Amino acid sequence: MDKEHNWWTRPCGGFDVLRQAVPLIISGGCISLINFTDRLFLMWHSDVQPDAMTASLLAGMLFWTAIAIPLAAAGLVTTFVAQYHGSGNDHRVGHVVWQGIWFGFVVMPVLLFLFEPFALVFILFGHEWELVALERTYYFYTLLGCGAAISAEAAASFFRGLGKMRIEMYNNVFCLFLNIFLDYCLIFGNVGFPEWGLAGAAIATAITLWVRFLIYVVLMFVHDYNANKFQILRGMRLDLPLIGRICYYGIPAGLYTFIDCLTFTAFVLLIGGMGTVQRNATTIAFTLNSFTFIPLNGIGISVTSMVGNQLGKNRPDMARRVTMTAQMIGCVYAGFFGLAFLVCPELFLSLFAAYTNPEEFAVAEEFAAAHDLCVVLLRFIALYLFFDSSLAIFFGALRGAGDTIFIARLVGILAPLLPIGSVIGIHYFGLGVLWCWTVLTLYVVAYWFCLMLRYCGRVWESMRVIEKELIHLPKPVETSDNRTF
Repeated sequence: MDKEHNWWTRPCGGFDVLRQAVPLIISGGCISLINFTDRLFLMWHSDVQPDAMTASLLAGMLFWTAIAIPLAAAGLVTTFVAQYHGSGNDHRVGHVVWQGIWFGFVVMPVLLFLFEPFALVFILFGHEWELVALERTYYFYTLLGCGAAISAEAAASFFRGLGKMRIEMYNNVFCLFLNIFLDYCLIFGNVGFPEWGLAGAAIATAITLWVRFLIYVVLMFVHDYNANKFQILRGMRLDLPLIGRICYYGIPAGLYTFIDCLTFTAFVLLIGGMGTVQRNATTIAFTLNSFTFIPLNGIGISVTSMVGNQLGKNRPDMARRVTMTAQMIGCVYAGFFGLAFLVCPELFLSLFAAYTNPEEFAVAEEFAAAHDLCVVLLRFIALYLFFDSSLAIFFGALRGAGDTIFIARLVGILAPLLPIGSVIGIHYFGLGVLWCWTVLTLYVVAYWFCLMLRYCGRVWESMRVIEKELIHLPKPVETSDNRTF
């Protein structure tokens, strides 16, 4: 078998995709571990603040919902960088990255101003006042890092779009250990720091976000110091038309992320009002789900970069090859964790019981019930994890082309179905948490089906986000046997 037709060695084949995806999988795993560590440490601190772990999940989901639109818009800078780089217009790269960074700084005061309206959500869903107070605390302190989170997404796009994924990996690994250290100090009051509990976890996350952003900025300047190929320093000037172009393509993608986050937040808050057992079980299940899914999101980001780069070269055939190769890798990954959730759920659930006071938590009747419910919920995750992984890759491919308006329309149609279906089952038919998770599973499958149809329609192959006059490469010539993936 020649190199062109070998799945592993051919251009945009298994090796090329994994070479870019693995660092992003590790990076995504680090972000997931930051959230996981916060909740795990708060669980171990539960004898002081019993509802702290649950409050961190609910408030954390609200935080990511609140910043979803600007975060996704800043993240779409990856598509711009990839298409500029692929079309040979590297001098535009630094300029578009800085517009994404300035966008994050502009949005931060707006999000801080909207703290009270967003925080009302906790009250509207009927949470106890003690839980509301914890949720507001975590949400406020985490919100202090929102500008860094958004601007860091744009800065990371510089390296993603150029295919230099290892830099993001090294930065996220460092920030993971920084966050663990800060959690250890600020939650438990170690190394001379005060014992701040839940507030300490949120402050640790905010500090980590700012450090992560500053490292990206320094590395951008270092990377372009000698050649000045990407014009990082000169590109710092504000360019409102380019910001408008980023918003034009990025906000629809942001609406998808925002409505999707809002839907899931409403879903979790709805279950949070059912009782302690359902709330704790769902918190643990979603924490484990995010631990497995966020690395898959890393594969999706690498697909966005590689598809954008190939479309910048006018090679839709190679963009299709990238997507199908990533789908194969995603299936193997999702299959491994899905099987693990089915066969050995105790391996994952035991982490949440470690270092807790057995008199206060482990042998309590509520924990036993939450544990049994968690085993069932992990089966739901195992069922939809394949569709979730495939969905993330299709989304990455469409996003790499700039097909974001279709995605925004799709989410506008499908997103309301999850909370509406859950509420109907609960209030009109007396169904419980298992009904809600059944609706969630069907919701994920419906998303996958719609994105799969859009991808197969191949409309996205003719889309570009960069200026038309910069697209000057000829149409690609297919291989002799027309096999592109």
